Amino acid sequence: MKIKENIISAINNCSDTSILNQIYNDTLKRNDNLQKSYNDWTNQQTGEVFDLHMRSMMYEDLFDDMCMAKYSKMGKYLDTPQGSLKEDTYYLSIDAHYYKFIVTETTENGETDIFERTIKINPQFVDDKNIILHEMIHAHEHILSLVNPLLKETLIIELYKHLFPKFKDLDCIIYNHANISHNSDLAELGGYHGLLFMLKSLDLDFRCGNEPFTIFGYDYNRTFTELNLI
Repeated sequence: MKIKENIISAINNCSDTSILNQIYNDTLKRNDNLQKSYNDWTNQQTGEVFDLHMRSMMYEDLFDDMCMAKYSKMGKYLDTPQGSLKEDTYYLSIDAHYYKFIVTETTENGETDIFERTIKINPQFVDDKNIILHEMIHAHEHILSLVNPLLKETLIIELYKHLFPKFKDLDCIIYNHANISHNSDLAELGGYHGLLFMLKSLDLDFRCGNEPFTIFGYDYNRTFTELNLI
């Protein structure tokens, strides 16, 4: 599908000034503002933020599936009988979407703001790989939502198939995590942590040699250990 060509054609054929203004203000102008803010951030980085930024770039390899790398579990979706897509992992990276790391006091260990495109890390956790990865999952979920929400749904299936052999009680873990009352309480405590977030955090735990739910946090390791599910 030639998305760029279709968008240009639609704009060229649009004669409604209000619609064109809305496209400019909601998309183009906002993108320009995000890009300027990102460029200012890169030019004004402290040594501490620079080091954090470099580490996050190295961690991007752990998000090969969320970046649609050809060699990842999501790579097969780049080439299907219905059409093919060119591999472009940078396009799906947090840098390409102007996410900025900020070291500052926060109410939580870290906070991700998808509207301002910021990932705030509490100073005492600036070297904590697990905290950084936790926040990077939030950012990558947002990026997939922007590109195509179907990618998130597909990734849930692929992560489930990948993790099921490792967790005999994965269905029960999902059942407990998806409890509406529990998840509402969790959202009030630390924001939205859906099924994709949980599965990806488990995937990262295995890849990093962690105990299950180390990256997820919120005392999940103890909770599911007491339930004899891990």
